[in-house]
Amino acid sequence: MIELKQEVAHVLAALAELDRRGEHREPLMRSLSGTMLDEVEQNFAAQGRPAWAGLAPSTLKRRQGGKVLQDTRRLASSIEPASDNDSAQVGTNVVYAAIQHFGGEIKRAARSQRVYFKQDKDGSVGTRFVKKSQSNFSQWATIGEHSVKIPARPFLVLTESGIQTMEDQAIRYLSEPWK
Repeated sequence: MIELKQEVAHVLAALAELDRRGEHREPLMRSLSGTMLDEVEQNFAAQGRPAWAGLAPSTLKRRQGGKVLQDTRRLASSIEPASDNDSAQVGTNVVYAAIQHFGGEIKRAARSQRVYFKQDKDGSVGTRFVKKSQSNFSQWATIGEHSVKIPARPFLVLTESGIQTMEDQAIRYLSEPWK
């Protein structure tokens, strides 16, 4: 009878390390959430992938060529990664994020409010609203019930290449040489 003996200690050590990495996934999840954050930041930089719906003409006139969803950069800068042993994610706590991401209709009730203008020295009143502190003329205005439609501009999305990057990260995490 021929007998083959082989030392398998290194194989057992590798299996133990693989088991440990499978139980302790925090480093992988942290890496995945970082990739998700990169993807979302690229969505804002590209103004959507695919491109977001454009701005309304009235908004374009007021903005002078600003980027979609980036008037103040509040939404873009609010995106935060989060991870633990079992999950990786990105998100925002900005209240209006959902309507921007999914789109929808905002219904406004009729209301009356004081509006403020700047009155010129000759007594004429401009047609632009100003802040109360900059105003020297005001009057009451009634605004009827109306709705505003917001197109969907999904920013919390991953591209195919982003998903592939995340798959590659997981494979590397589980297969990189053990120390």
